[in-house]
Amino acid sequence: MTLLASRYRLLSELGQGGMGTVWRAMDELLRQEVAIKEVRLPSALDEAARAEMTDRTLREARAAATLRSHPSIVTVHDVVLDDGRPWIVMELVRGRSLDRVLRDEGPLPAHRVAEIGLRMIEALSAAHGSGILHRDVKPANVMLTEDGRVLLTDFGIATIAGDTALTQTGFLSGSPGYIAPERLRGEADGPLADLWSLGATLFAAVEGGPPFARQNEAAVLAAVLMQEPAPFRLAGPLAPVLAAMLEKDPAGRCSPQEAAGWLGEITRGAPITAPMVRNKRRGRRRVVAGAVLAVVLTVAAGVAVTVQMFPSLAFAIVGAFSPRPSFRTLPSVSSTPAPDPEPLIGDGFEACGLLTGAQVRSLLGGTARRQYLTDSACMWYGPDGTHLTLMTIRSPTMSGATFSYKYMADSMKDEPKRVAGTKLRKGPDRGDEAYSYTKPAAGWQRTTYNTKVLFRMSNVVVTVDVTVKRSGFAAADRAAKLVETALGKRREPS
Repeated sequence: MTLLASRYRLLSELGQGGMGTVWRAMDELLRQEVAIKEVRLPSALDEAARAEMTDRTLREARAAATLRSHPSIVTVHDVVLDDGRPWIVMELVRGRSLDRVLRDEGPLPAHRVAEIGLRMIEALSAAHGSGILHRDVKPANVMLTEDGRVLLTDFGIATIAGDTALTQTGFLSGSPGYIAPERLRGEADGPLADLWSLGATLFAAVEGGPPFARQNEAAVLAAVLMQEPAPFRLAGPLAPVLAAMLEKDPAGRCSPQEAAGWLGEITRGAPITAPMVRNKRRGRRRVVAGAVLAVVLTVAAGVAVTVQMFPSLAFAIVGAFSPRPSFRTLPSVSSTPAPDPEPLIGDGFEACGLLTGAQVRSLLGGTARRQYLTDSACMWYGPDGTHLTLMTIRSPTMSGATFSYKYMADSMKDEPKRVAGTKLRKGPDRGDEAYSYTKPAAGWQRTTYNTKVLFRMSNVVVTVDVTVKRSGFAAADRAAKLVETALGKRREPS
C-alpha cells in the first residue's frame, strides 16, 4: 500500500469529487486513522497551471487549519507534498455527506434541516470572522456523522482576506446551482454569498432536489440569475427563511444572524411569523425584477462570467433561458422613452394583498394558510399538498414590463421538454397579453396538477402558479382574473 511522506499509509478510497479523491489512511507515527485528500492534477496542465493548482490546495489547508478548533468544521492535521503533488491530511469523519443522505433516504424533515442550517451558520460565521469565505457550500460538503455532528468540509476554493487572488481560465470556482448570483455577475462577494449557497443547500435537503435544477450547466446558471427557485412543497415553516436566504439581491438578503434566529425558532417548534421576514423585505419590490429584468438588460456581464467559467458555452446561458430571441432582436433602448399609452400601476401594493382569504379558500378547495415571502411574492398552502404562489414584477415603464414578459413566456414554452404531459396555451384573456401551461405535478405529490398563468397588465408582470387536485386551467384562470381585478384598482390616474 502507498506510503506518503514516509508516514501516511493509504488504505482504501472513500470518495471522489471535482477536485480529487479522498482516502482512508493510517498515520503510522501516531497510529490513528485519518482521511487524506489527493488533489487530482489533469495531465494536460502545463507547469505553471500545476503550480497554481498546488497553490490552491495549500490555500485550502491554510484556511481550514486556522479553524481546526471549531466543532462544526472538519479538522485539518497536516499537508504534505509527495511526488510533486499536495495531499491534505484531515480527521476521519465516520458518516455520510448530505447529498449521499438525500440519495439514500430522500428529503429530510424541516426541523432536522433547520438544525443542520444552524450548525452550518455557526461554522461559516467562524470562517467569516477569520476573513475566510468558503465559496463552495453545497450538500456534498456537509457531513453528517454517526455521532450526530454536522460538519462543513472542503475549503478547496476558499478565499482568505489578503491572499493573492488566483485565477484559472475556464475553471468554475464553485458548483452550478449553489453559486450566489452576485458571484455569477462578477460582483464583489462576501459572507452573504456563502449564506445564499447555504440556502440552496438547505432547500435541497428539505425538498429533495436543488432549487434551480435544469438539464445542463448553462441552463442552471441562467435560472440562478433570472428565475425564481422551484416552488416550496415540503419546506413548511422553512419556506420564508429559505426565501429570505435565496434573495438574488444581496442588499435584500437576510443576515446570517437573522437566518440563525429563525432556524432556532423552527428547531424549538415555534411558528415563523410573516413580520419576521417582512421587516427585512420591505422596500425590496424590485428585487425579483432585478433577477429577471435587470440581469437580462445587463446580459453582457453575465456572458462575460460564462465565457470565463465555460468557454464552450459562451452564449448558452441566454440561449438556455430563452432560445428564441437573439441579441439582434432585443428591443432598442432610446435615450428618450416614448410615453406609455395607458396609465401605469403604482407600487403601493403587496402580492399577499391581491387575493383575499375567501378567494384562496375557494381556489384551493378548503382552508389555506398564507405565507408572506417578499413584497412581490406570496404563497398559500391548502389541504393535501395544494398551494398557490403569486409573484408580481413591477417595472417603472411599459416597455420594461413587456421585455420581462417576453423572456418569461419564452422560458415557459420549453416546459414540455422538462415535464412530459405539459400543455401550452396562449392566453387566457387577462391583461394585455398572457401565456400559460398546465402539467402533472412532479415529485412527491403525483395526484395533483400544476398550472401557471403569466400575464402582463400595463407595467406589471404577474405569474399565478396553482397546484390543485383538478387537471386543467380553470383554477389558475380564476386566480388570474381575481388578481387582474385587484391590480386594476391600482392604476394611477392618467
